[in-house]
Amino acid sequence: MTDHSQEEGAATRSPVLRWTRGTLTALVAIVMFVMMMVTTIDVAGRAVFNLPIKGSDEIVSFLLAVLIFAALPLITWDQQHITVTLFGQWIRGTADRMLSVLLSTTSTIVVIFIAYRMWIQADLMREGQHITGALQWPIAPVVYAASVLSGLTALILVVLTWQKLTGREKSPTPQDAERTGSE
Repeated sequence: MTDHSQEEGAATRSPVLRWTRGTLTALVAIVMFVMMMVTTIDVAGRAVFNLPIKGSDEIVSFLLAVLIFAALPLITWDQQHITVTLFGQWIRGTADRMLSVLLSTTSTIVVIFIAYRMWIQADLMREGQHITGALQWPIAPVVYAASVLSGLTALILVVLTWQKLTGREKSPTPQDAERTGSE
């Protein structure tokens, strides 16, 4: 077993990391299921009984925000973002590693900035008592949640950037290559 595999094994044995990953995965699954149920019941109620769910668009909008920001740390953790490689065939070795570190650092800074600005926006929404139109729900809690989840994503990006910088980056497994369709 190489040092790299031992590090990955240690990370998967960490109860905090397992709990965090499991919680985020469960949150994403539950939110998707609830979105599906609200939409199905709303459409069926509207079509069959002429009785839609009041504020269903607001409910789905809130759930969608939670879904996106809860999935972002998982996607980042697994490094499964959609990427386009235009010049990858010409960039190799040290230049490729430097570019990877630069892009990862830039992503980290951008996500930290997003988390920070969202927290400020949530504060403003809380102070202004911003609410939704139909259900009169406060908007700030969803924005706070998005900010915290963005912060978690930023933390993951810091770790990934450090791993790239120190050369301990997770190398793709054959299963990753199969999943992405690359070789």
